[in-house]
Amino acid sequence: MKNHFSPKLLSACCALLCAAAGSAAAGAGTSGGEFLRIVQSPRVVAMGESGAGGYGDLLGALAANPAALGRTAYKEAAFTYNSWLEGINSQQAAYAQPLRYGAAAVSVLALTVPGIDGYDNSGAAAGGVEAGSLAAGLSYAARLAGPWQDRLSGLFAGVTLKYAREKLDGISATAALADAGLLWIKRRPAGALALGLSAQSLGQGFKFDNETGPAPSVFRAGASYIMLAAGDPITFSADVRQQKDAGAALCAGAEYQVWRAVSVRAGYVSGEDLGSGLRLGGGLVMKLLQFDYSLSSYGKFGPAHRFALSYKFDRPVAVTRHLSAEQEEAIRKTGQARGLLKEKRYYEAVLLLNEALTADPGYKDALELMRRARVKLEDPR
Repeated sequence: MKNHFSPKLLSACCALLCAAAGSAAAGAGTSGGEFLRIVQSPRVVAMGESGAGGYGDLLGALAANPAALGRTAYKEAAFTYNSWLEGINSQQAAYAQPLRYGAAAVSVLALTVPGIDGYDNSGAAAGGVEAGSLAAGLSYAARLAGPWQDRLSGLFAGVTLKYAREKLDGISATAALADAGLLWIKRRPAGALALGLSAQSLGQGFKFDNETGPAPSVFRAGASYIMLAAGDPITFSADVRQQKDAGAALCAGAEYQVWRAVSVRAGYVSGEDLGSGLRLGGGLVMKLLQFDYSLSSYGKFGPAHRFALSYKFDRPVAVTRHLSAEQEEAIRKTGQARGLLKEKRYYEAVLLLNEALTADPGYKDALELMRRARVKLEDPR
């Protein structure tokens, strides 16, 4: 006696590429782990599911480009709840920790599917079928190059290692996957331009019942531009998204942040069999607390709602900036001068400090050390 799935729920799962049940029943050649393709971030979704060239929050980095995590300055915790159709929902929890060199993050994603009615070959009820998915990830990103005076610009790279598990009617499958991305940001007088590339869910596919499908890989190339409008930031974003076993989709959107507290977002996705169309959403920032929401429609299956709450806490972590050659020279000579002062060789220390300040006239440590050296020269006691 063989179980068959409820036709309506199975159709929904396959069409939205969001449940283990759909990928398993689709047969060979269809990717397992389709739930990993669901964009969890309400901000990214509301901007037309574009974000490979975007930046700004932890969830956005996990959803579209891990390289954006390298700009993180605060410790941040974030939680999402996505309400899908037919009772399908997903939740994600993530935490980011900035380091002296780059930033790291951990995340857990769970997708739950309501009980699926099973049927035998004659169409008679044959009990329920359980299905669900779980994934855990570890991310790291850092800046590879950029101007020393602006650590938020330059070239960033990031990677995420993921372990994913799917369960269907007592059968489970696992896979080890990886995301990788690059993000380049250039500040201009009129705004900031960002370009990004990302590849998600690379690796071997999931194996169900002796059948292994390809990994649910997604490739993105995107750009964003931020400028001021009436004194408030407005962001334009666009991506070209290519799934490994589907056609290309064009994603675009915009965000306007009023008083730097209330965000209004809209976007559009085209090129998908189901799910193309308008995306809407918004956000509210209260100091270090942020709430986001998005609304998207999937035709006869109805709307999908996403909610997120994130909190930045503690003070920003100091991140090492890239230094110019002159600044590095000033630091080196100041260190040498500090040693001479300890040896009471004040005149030689002053000469070295003069060279340091010639290289970097604004270097505070050298200025303070020069003041102390001159005092010692006037009164060596």
